[in-house]
Amino acid sequence: MGDALPTVLLVGVDRRTADQLAAVAGEHGLVVAADDAAGPPGVLVVDLGAPDAVGEIRRWRRRDPDLLIAACVSLPERERWEAAERAGADLVVNRGALARSLGRLLAGAGGGSLRRRFPLFDAAEVAGRLGFVRAVADTPVGPVAVHHAGTGLVGVQDTCPHAGATLSEGPVEDGIVTCPRHGSRFSVSTGERVRGPADQGLRTYTVVEDGGRVWLVWT
Repeated sequence: MGDALPTVLLVGVDRRTADQLAAVAGEHGLVVAADDAAGPPGVLVVDLGAPDAVGEIRRWRRRDPDLLIAACVSLPERERWEAAERAGADLVVNRGALARSLGRLLAGAGGGSLRRRFPLFDAAEVAGRLGFVRAVADTPVGPVAVHHAGTGLVGVQDTCPHAGATLSEGPVEDGIVTCPRHGSRFSVSTGERVRGPADQGLRTYTVVEDGGRVWLVWT
C-alpha cells in the first residue's frame, strides 16, 4: 500500500472523459479511481450532471481544504458553474476541455504553488468606484472587504483582530479604515495597523477581474 500512486477520484464522469483523464493522470504520476477505497485522493473530478454534484464538492472541500477539485459541465450553465466554484472547485470547465485544463492545473501545482480562486461578485459593481466596493462574509479565507485603492482592487481581512468587529461597517478615509467598535485603524492597501488598540495588522489578498467577475486569489 505504501507504494500506491496518488489517485484522481472520479464522480459521475463518463467513460470517454475518464479515459482522457487517465492519460493526463499518468503524465503526472497519478492513477484514476472510481472510489476512495485506496485512500484519500489527490485530485477529485466531478461531473456536475451527477446527483448532488455540488454537495459532493462541498463535502470534500470541508474534509480536505488542500484537495485539488475539478468539475465539468456538458453545457455552460452559469448558475451551476458558479455554485460549483462557491462550493470549492478549483477548476470548472466544459467537459471537452476538462483533460487539457486539468493537465495545465496539475503542471502549475507541481511545486505546491496552486493558486486558488473564489468568485466574489460581478465586475460591474466596480465600475466607476473608488474606495470601499463590497464586503463578502463567506469566503474560504473568512470575511473579506474589497476596496479600489486607486492602483487597483485589493482584498483585506474584514474582521478586526482586536475584538472581531466587522471593519467594513466603519468609515474609510484616505485609504484608512477605522474599526466601528474600538477605533483601531488600518491601511486597506497593505493591512498595516495605524493605530490600536489592535496590536496586529490585517491579512491582505490578491483580487482580480476576469471573465466579468471579481475573484479572490490565494495560494
